[in-house]
Amino acid sequence: MHGNNKWMVLACATVAVVAAQGAQASWTLGNGDELAFTDLFAEGSDRTVYIDDKKFVFESYASAHFALKDITLVGFISLNSNGHGLRNVGFDLFGGFADVPGDDRVAEANLQYTVEVNPDAYEWGLRLCDMRATFNGGVSGEGSFARVDESVFDLDENLFLGQLSVYNLAGPPSESRLTDYIDFCESNPDGFRALEVNKDFKFFSPTAEGAASASFIRQEFSQIPAPGAVALLGLAGVFGSRRRCA
Repeated sequence: MHGNNKWMVLACATVAVVAAQGAQASWTLGNGDELAFTDLFAEGSDRTVYIDDKKFVFESYASAHFALKDITLVGFISLNSNGHGLRNVGFDLFGGFADVPGDDRVAEANLQYTVEVNPDAYEWGLRLCDMRATFNGGVSGEGSFARVDESVFDLDENLFLGQLSVYNLAGPPSESRLTDYIDFCESNPDGFRALEVNKDFKFFSPTAEGAASASFIRQEFSQIPAPGAVALLGLAGVFGSRRRCA
């Protein structure tokens, strides 16, 4: 069987598994499909979302400032494939993340979740490799800031892998980084089956005239075939160099 056809069979098998699992109190999202946080964290929900060949389990969400009803999760699947013919997968969070100006309190939230390669895709050799965080945080007024920080762990080994931070700081001096990226395969070329992510949101505007907010936060993961899978599937001639998250 030609290499590309083999990956098409894998994709079809994954869709079938996802569809079966999605019927059991979980959700299956395509690119651009929406899911309200109120439904995701409703009583009786298993808090599981399938997007392409990835399984996301949203373990907890806590905030005294950003209500569930104001947040929507949207499935993300990149339109372009990477050098292996595989697409980046993740999700977007849309909501009114903003501080109340001048109230002397930091508006915060914490989201903890896991992401893993579906069993069939993992058996065929797909692995998580890197991740990217992006947001549209905006600030004005001295001392204001908007930031999202996240710690990432290897779920199987319970090992800390790294941290990503996106931020916009009004300063002085002003500073911003609206996209951050980390490559886990630099230390482990074989990639990972599953990751755990602890994500903190913080927005603060100390003056009544200032502002700190964001309406869009994206998380995406790229994937690779494990080195052994390339030989097993006879795809060495198909794969090019791995392209990072985009």
